[in-house]
Amino acid sequence: MTKLLPNAGLIALIAGLSLPSVDATEVEKATNLQPAKLFAELPANCPTPDAFAIAPNGSLTLSCPNFANNKLQGELLSLSPNGEVSHLATVPTLGLKKKANPMGIAYDEHGALYVGDSRGPKFGRILKLTFDGNDIVNTEVIASGINPNGLRYHQGQIYITQLQMPKVKSAKTTSAIYRFNASDRNLAMTNTLTDAQLIFHTETDNQGIKFGLDGIAFNKAGELFTADLGDSEVYRLTMDKDGKVTGKELLAKLPNDTRIDGIAFDGDDNLYMAGFGLNQIFKLSPDGVVTMLADYADNDGSNGQIDQPADLIVYGDKLIISNFDLMKGKGIRNSKHSKPYTVSYIELN
Repeated sequence: MTKLLPNAGLIALIAGLSLPSVDATEVEKATNLQPAKLFAELPANCPTPDAFAIAPNGSLTLSCPNFANNKLQGELLSLSPNGEVSHLATVPTLGLKKKANPMGIAYDEHGALYVGDSRGPKFGRILKLTFDGNDIVNTEVIASGINPNGLRYHQGQIYITQLQMPKVKSAKTTSAIYRFNASDRNLAMTNTLTDAQLIFHTETDNQGIKFGLDGIAFNKAGELFTADLGDSEVYRLTMDKDGKVTGKELLAKLPNDTRIDGIAFDGDDNLYMAGFGLNQIFKLSPDGVVTMLADYADNDGSNGQIDQPADLIVYGDKLIISNFDLMKGKGIRNSKHSKPYTVSYIELN
């Protein structure tokens, strides 16, 4: 049985307090650690698939920032329940010279799609795309001057993570979560800790991986969860009535090289985590048990193997996983970027 972290002793208020040192979470392992299958092979205009959202018609929308080929535009693809792929839209540049880099995405209850356009803190922004069928009929800017990564829509609010806050001078990497009203338009952020829309920030202890908050998700009760990629930690955040974060609780601590990226809940409040660094997938149960569901050596993804998972989503009886397959270096199993470009799935029992 997995050792449960002593959560009651790990709550810390945000006002400058740090969490106590804890050992890495003990992890159970599934019987079959290579359970993934091929859900979809992607076209040449999506070499680096990233985030998912379930569209109003029940299909999956997939963002393609295409960092592997800057000659390509930022694209949105549509995936049917049986893995058929079609082009949904090219993300508008709105007068900027360089292409859009769509990462986190989420639909609201009216069918509008919010897109984190990750262009760096100077030109990055959150877009609202309004569709008529598969055609974009309007594109609006919610906010600019940020570099969004993960994105969630919840009760009329848009929440985004930013991996780094380069304007914040500190010995460690600072990252943050911003919160915007869906009705906001053309807000200009300073990308500093003085921004009114910044609701939470933290420092990443592991300076071997200088990236912080990445994955973000809400459970059934509306509680906010986030993952620190550099420290491979998952937190539950406490918010006051005004939406400001007042506390954080450490729920899981995995080895640093795990590099937890995207996170997503199922209907039973199990939290699934993409282990970007080591081609792994984990599940955190509501009672604190962490189970490794998948563990793959370096591969090309051709048979549906997990190949640098960036994001995941529960879709029917499947856990759908995007294979980013781009980053390499110390502590990363992926050795090169290559075809095929793929989305994998794991059957959920």
